[in-house]
Amino acid sequence: MPNKTISVPDDVIPVIESLDVPFSRWVTDQLRRYAAKSTLSFADQLLADAALAAGERVPDRAAVGQRMERSAPW
Repeated sequence: MPNKTISVPDDVIPVIESLDVPFSRWVTDQLRRYAAKSTLSFADQLLADAALAAGERVPDRAAVGQRMERSAPW
């Protein structure tokens, strides 16, 4: 992976230097933590998408399951 360069304000440099780990590793760790916390299960994604499509609050799993059973082609 190629190295990327970013510019930071001068007052941020002491904070970066106080991390005791390379800045790139710290950023990578933070991004991984965020991704792990923000990842929804597939079922939760379906619920959220259904709510957005219907313009309503996020429905509970049982209600979505019942709707899916009623609309299933089999």
